[in-house]
Amino acid sequence: MISSKLKTLIFIGCSSLIFGCASNITTTDPKQQPEQSQASQEQLDSPSARIQYKLATQYQAEPQHYHLLKAARLAIAEQDYLLALAISENLKQSPYPNIKAQNILPLLQAYIATEQHQSLQLLLRNTTISQIAEEDSAEYLWLSSQYLSQQQRLLAASRNLLLLADVPNSQTTYPEHMALLWQNITALTDNQLLSLQSNPNSPSSSWLALADLSRRLLGQPEQLQAAYADWQQRNPWMPQPQAMPETVQQLLSLQPFQPQKIAVLLPLSGQFRQHALAIQYGILAAAAKAQSSQIIFIDSEQSPQQLVEQLTAEQADFVLGPLLKNQVDTISQLEQWIWPTLFLNSQDSQLPYHNKHFFFALSMEDEAQQTALLFQQKDYQQPVVISAANNISLRMQQQFSQSWQQLGHKAPQLYQFNDKADLDTLINQLLETEQSKERVQQIDNLVPVKLHSDTHSRLDIDAIYLIADPVQTQLFKPFVDVSVSETAPRLPIYASSRSHSTALDSTEQRDLNGLTFTEMPWMLPLKTNPALREEYQQLFQTQDESLQRLFAMGFDAYRLIGSLRQQQQLSAIVFPGLTGQLRLNSNGSIVRQLSWAKYQNNRLVAVQEP
Repeated sequence: MISSKLKTLIFIGCSSLIFGCASNITTTDPKQQPEQSQASQEQLDSPSARIQYKLATQYQAEPQHYHLLKAARLAIAEQDYLLALAISENLKQSPYPNIKAQNILPLLQAYIATEQHQSLQLLLRNTTISQIAEEDSAEYLWLSSQYLSQQQRLLAASRNLLLLADVPNSQTTYPEHMALLWQNITALTDNQLLSLQSNPNSPSSSWLALADLSRRLLGQPEQLQAAYADWQQRNPWMPQPQAMPETVQQLLSLQPFQPQKIAVLLPLSGQFRQHALAIQYGILAAAAKAQSSQIIFIDSEQSPQQLVEQLTAEQADFVLGPLLKNQVDTISQLEQWIWPTLFLNSQDSQLPYHNKHFFFALSMEDEAQQTALLFQQKDYQQPVVISAANNISLRMQQQFSQSWQQLGHKAPQLYQFNDKADLDTLINQLLETEQSKERVQQIDNLVPVKLHSDTHSRLDIDAIYLIADPVQTQLFKPFVDVSVSETAPRLPIYASSRSHSTALDSTEQRDLNGLTFTEMPWMLPLKTNPALREEYQQLFQTQDESLQRLFAMGFDAYRLIGSLRQQQQLSAIVFPGLTGQLRLNSNGSIVRQLSWAKYQNNRLVAVQEP
């Protein structure tokens, strides 16, 4: 929202000028000239914004609004953003459609320049391209897409950039447009790409087709080159290869890892054998579809020197694994470890980075970071994080708090619980329902005639992030629902994949209606790779959920090998996996973006978040 100081400026500076003539509305031609003022002819020919603002007082009704609009645009050009904001904010209430349409662009520019983020989000949310003056639409699309990209609202930014792609001469008017468009659409999920419907035989549809084929053929250079040549022939209106964004050119020219023999290091003996086998099955399932490399499985439960000797003897040219954290930390620092390696766990952040070492873990912290970003995009201001008092949940809680503060917010409220009794106390404390009950009782004691009174809950909390297991979540969600007063808005409750179980029946799902959570695509019954799902269920009908996740991890790990070199050079590239949308960060670690799902009408549905 607009700050109090700016509100004062806006009120004093413009309200009386604009609305003092509201009762005297006429249909005078906006370009009619008043009688000659005392200002010099030079000032009239090329006035500054503030002179133009004063000249507007000589007009009435629509002509006055027209000259105020001109003053706002001059103020933007002169970087007098507070004046532009004051004028444009008041012109929002103009009764003249043409003025309102032409005011949208300077209002957007003023909001961006003065960092009025909440007002910006309202403007972007409530404005359609048809409401904007035609001559301003391209500039509006460009500025709004830049802002949305900075805010990591990639779907909304992509939508505006695709609209701009269909505007004639946009590539020459906005030379950075293509690069930003490609950066955004390549970072979207598969479902988000599908949601961006476009007119056939248009630049926007061509960009979407290119994003789709580059994603499907990532790591397959010959097929990608052939598909790109075919794409060019079918889309002759698109730029020639040398005029495409540099990232597209690099994608087509970079040679991926193409190992002939892959060594997989897993704890095939010992207490983690079941985990190793689940990953092994995933790798074999992925390899069966590719059939391009020889795979050898090696038990990682031996000394690092023995592993080095065995890999040398086998003449491996790429390594997957090991899985266990202590082995990853030790092996990744060996000088004689010469193989490019995708480790199946995270790296100690204190250890140095090697450019042929990559790290893939099912990190729960990724989910907490993703939720913090979503809360930022939804403009939540007072989230509360409630966590079970165990190590993993507390780590996620701290990650959310850290990410939230890095986004520019104050530290969120953090709560922990151990059992059901703790939950009861915590919810009453959190929502302040006990205090409300006490106030109702005090009133009853003072008034002889008993009155019907409802308890009230806090209104300053705007979202809850719950980090708990499925049983705890089933206790928590209905408890909050009945504790929030009937007069208060429903509190949105978000959770992590720790809250989800595929074994919930319809009654249990009903209790969770309204709960939104993150989860890897493989664990959601939303038609993710149906052929592989059918094959998996035939082989492993009773495999538990933790092993299902490891199967998906093994499947993705094998398929990631072909894309790692491109992702290392082109940070925006996203690999669509069973475990999420996978991006490689600057430290060689795979960062997952999970899918969103929600319990709604007693069933699980996909949610398209920004």
